[in-house]
Formats: sequence, structure tokens, C-alpha cells
Amino acid sequence: MKPRSWVGAVVSVAVLGLVAAGCSGAGGTSESQPTSSGSSTLRLALSGDMTTLDPTTSYQFEGSQVLTAVYEGLLDYAPDSSAKIVPLLAQSYTQSDDGLTYTFKLRTDVTFADGTKMDSAAVKQSFERMGAKAVASQMSYMVSSVKSYETPDAATFVVHLKTPVSSFASLLASPFGPKVIDPKVLDAHKSDSALAYLKTHTAGTGPYAVSAFTTGTEYRLTRNERYWGAKPHFETVSFKIIPDVATQVLQLQGGDLDIVSGQPIATVQSFAGNDKFHIESLPLLQKAWLHVNTTGTLQDQKLREALRSAINRDAVVKQIWGSYATVSQQLYPVDNVPAGLASDSWTYDPANLKSLAQGKTITLGYIAGLAQDEQVAQALQAQWQQAAVDVKIEPTQGNDYYGFSKDPSKAPDLLYEASYPDSAHPDAWSRLFWYHDLSSGSGGLNYLVAGSAEADTLMDRGLDTLDKATSDTDYGKVGDLIHQQVGYISLADMQDVFIARTGITGFNHWLPTPRTLVLKTLTETS
Repeated sequence: MKPRSWVGAVVSVAVLGLVAAGCSGAGGTSESQPTSSGSSTLRLALSGDMTTLDPTTSYQFEGSQVLTAVYEGLLDYAPDSSAKIVPLLAQSYTQSDDGLTYTFKLRTDVTFADGTKMDSAAVKQSFERMGAKAVASQMSYMVSSVKSYETPDAATFVVHLKTPVSSFASLLASPFGPKVIDPKVLDAHKSDSALAYLKTHTAGTGPYAVSAFTTGTEYRLTRNERYWGAKPHFETVSFKIIPDVATQVLQLQGGDLDIVSGQPIATVQSFAGNDKFHIESLPLLQKAWLHVNTTGTLQDQKLREALRSAINRDAVVKQIWGSYATVSQQLYPVDNVPAGLASDSWTYDPANLKSLAQGKTITLGYIAGLAQDEQVAQALQAQWQQAAVDVKIEPTQGNDYYGFSKDPSKAPDLLYEASYPDSAHPDAWSRLFWYHDLSSGSGGLNYLVAGSAEADTLMDRGLDTLDKATSDTDYGKVGDLIHQQVGYISLADMQDVFIARTGITGFNHWLPTPRTLVLKTLTETS
């Protein structure tokens, strides 16, 4: 399992080569204001360029907003910001009693944007492409457990797994899960697995298709008139590439954008009560937390515990996020495991920290250039300094985070980031951040090598079992071990926040992925 990249103004995961380019001017536009006629343009902004339009190789935040409107998978999350999984291109699906076989009955009314009919052979070809070595997809882990595929008829697709995988359906519903691609395109460009063509063209079944792709300036989506579902309200969607969030706000206020996201909370709060705009906040699987280096300065567990107890999370949340986050109670994102499991609670008591940290300098890293991450680091520094602890803040390049696992002694004592998983299953979170045996291919974001062999065994058992209660218990015990070790310290569960022009409604988003709206449900009232 490998990480994707996202750089945002408010929250972030570690950076993985996100290309940032584009204009920052606040000039006017010739686009007309959207109307209720359904023939208008919705105008949004991205903070950086996409590296590719290929849904099998795009593993970055900016691409998610565009590609989830163009491509579709077999399954989806329910449009109520819950982790409930519902059919999408599949009309229904069943799982065998042994958990090794998934049978999908496909919709028979689906065509690709060029009119090609979707069938089981097309689905099989797309799944196989995700796992192909020549494609080298970072999401290939999602199908690594597959033994074989079958297409008994045009409307039936069967997946046989090597071993039971409790997260399999959740991975298929992920915004990064396998998407179905037009087989005519794959066949026409099979010499390079269509990598070159799909970098700048789209070939999906979704409500939109990319009609213009101008790097550094604008991406334009046009409504797919052959779409099998309800016709989207907006005929076109324009994404302007605007790296500067302040410029995005100016363009929103000037009528050149309709929705912005990723804004500092002070900016969001400044729009409260303005009848020309409204604020939409939605639950999200994003957590603000600290990676803890259990070697070096913080090798003493009692010191780590005292450091954690000296954090007043209520004060941090109020200062940084206001009402748009809640104090974290679990080490997993919200609703990953039942309440009461994997608790990450403590009593605020800074009394023990001063004596345990005496004579030590504790270093706190954050991703350089992210203003709100810096604000969180400064808030924590101030709290710890009240206990007479010397805390040094170290702005750190996001790409450097990945190298720390090779030698944690070169890392700061603490690393702050805001993280999100690929899917709503607890394995997507725990295996990515806590898996201790990095040689297994898991633990891609376990920068400071937290965890233990015992926790790894519990994760593997939780993934293999077919009983959800047993699986939840195993993942809960994993969280308990991380809490006891103080390998991570959770701070806040964050919300997805959008500022929109009054009249735009129908807000839904992809639960695991920040700032990724479901474009087909957006509409405008007169």
C-alpha cells in the first residue's frame, strides 16, 4: 500500500511529487453566472496541476476531484457522508460464504462517453490493467489479493480472491479504487497500455468527460449526454488552476468562482452571516495527529506519556479549527471502528512533563509551506513551553518524510500532519500508518516505524476474518497497542469545509478524500 499526495492550505498528507503550477491573477471571466436552466458552467479552483488524467495511475488529491466525475467503479459510498457501500456500475453483488468469491451483476444500460457499451469484458480489462506491472499503478495493492476473474456473461463479473479480504468491497468503493475504462481506447493504445493517451484524455462512464486540459491554466469538463444516470444540472465544470488560496477567495467574491475549499478557518469564519455566500461542512475521514519517534530523545515511554498528557486538545481545536473539527477520541478516523475501541483519550495534566523533559530539547516537524500546519506546531510548542520544556520547531520538506523510516534517528522527535486513508475500512488506515514490518510492503506512511509485530499480526487477522465483530475487535486492539506505545498522538477529527455562492445546493463528497465533491449532485436554485 503506497501513499498518494496532497498539498492543501488547511490540511495535508505527506507530499508525493504534486506538480504545482498555474495562474494567480484575479482577472474577470466571460462565463455567465449559473442559472437553473441546467445549461450553465460551475466554476471551481484547484491549488495545483494534475500529473495525469489516467484513473489507474493518478494517486493525488487534485486528480480525485476531476476523475471521480469522469470515471466510475462497481461500488460507491452512499451519498450521505457515511461509510455505507452501495452498488454503482454493479446493479448488485454477492459474497460467497468463504469470502473468496464476489459476483457482480452489472448494469446493462451503461455506455462510455463515445457510445461503447459497458460489459463484463470491459470491467475485467480495467481490473487487469490496475494490477499490470507495465502500468505500475500505486493502487495495485487493491487487487493484489485477486486470484482470477471470470465473465460468464456480458452482465456478470466474478472475482476470485486468494484469501478472504475484509476490506475488499471498501477498496472497490474508494475514490482511488478500480475504475472502468473504455475498452476501445485500451485496445487502440495497447502498445503502451494506453498510458500516454490517458494522460491527457478521458474514457469513462461518468456524468462528465474532460473536454479541455490546459496545464497550469484550466481543466474543463463537459456533461456526458450518454450518461446512464440522472443528468447533472451543470452542463460544464471549469477548474481554474489557482495555487494561492487568497486569490481563490478574491475570485469567489468577485463572481469568478462559485465554490472554494481548503481555506484557513479564519477565512471561512469571515463568510459567516454573509447572505451572498454559505458555508457547507461535511464529515471526513481526516485526522490531525502526531507521529512520535520512539527512539532518541523520546525513547522513554513515561516521557512520551507526559508529553501527550500536557496537550490540551480542546484548546488546540478551538484555536485552529473552531467549530470545524472535534477533539479526537479514537486513533482511527470517525466510524472506522465502533465507539469505545482504540481509544486515544487522556487526562490533561502537564505536571509531570517538566521533570521528565529537564535538560532535553524536543524537536517538532511539520510540512514546510503549509500555514495551518505551522499554526498547529506553534500551538503545541506554546503549550509544552508552559511546562518549561524546550521545543524546537523544524519546518520539513514533505518528501523528506518518506526517508525517515530508513533511519528515524535523522527525524524530528515528533512529526505533525493531517492524514486521510484510501477507504473507510480500518485496515486502510492501520496498515498504511502502523504496520511495523515495512519489508512486507505495508506501512507506507509509518515514517517513524511505530507499532510492533503483535500489532501487525492483529491487522493481518482482522483483514482475513469474515466476522465483522471479530475484525473490529482485532483492529481495536491494534489501536490500543499504538496508544500504549504512544507511537501516535491524535488531536482532531476534521471536517470538509466549502464556501459557496448562495443558491448552489446538493453538496455531497467522497468520504475518505478531502475537497472532493460529487459534481453530479450539485445544483442551483433560483
